[in-house]
Amino acid sequence: MELNEALRIVFSGLVGSGGFALFFRVRKSRILWATLGGGLTCVVYVISMKYFDHEFFQNLFPALFGAIYSEVMARVTKSPNTTYLACSIIPLVPGGKLYYTMYYFIIGEMDLFSEALKQTARISAGLAVGIITISVFVHIVNHGKFKQIYDIE
Repeated sequence: MELNEALRIVFSGLVGSGGFALFFRVRKSRILWATLGGGLTCVVYVISMKYFDHEFFQNLFPALFGAIYSEVMARVTKSPNTTYLACSIIPLVPGGKLYYTMYYFIIGEMDLFSEALKQTARISAGLAVGIITISVFVHIVNHGKFKQIYDIE
């Protein structure tokens, strides 16, 4: 991937996250941090694209990063993590892939539909696994289950 394309992806992620934050009326004091989360998640996505060929892994690691970022920022700003999580992950959502999946289905191109559906499912699975992994880990740590598992006092 060329530098111009990588910068375009990161800039688009910043603008998209910022627009998403404004559209959903994120508080003014949190808009910058929510927008930054989307941009940083796109940086991790660009790096993942360089090292992985599979859509699942290209989206798993940015989703892990976005979920960690949202948990940290939620603690720092004493606000819900969903504010940061939604803005961090929105640039990764496979809207175009989903559109073409449905388009191929409607026009009857079942081979193209099948391939687009597989790609969309791999991207969505990567995002879901990344978010759920961090959410479960944070839940375990916050509710003391971690201490029970490892017998820590």
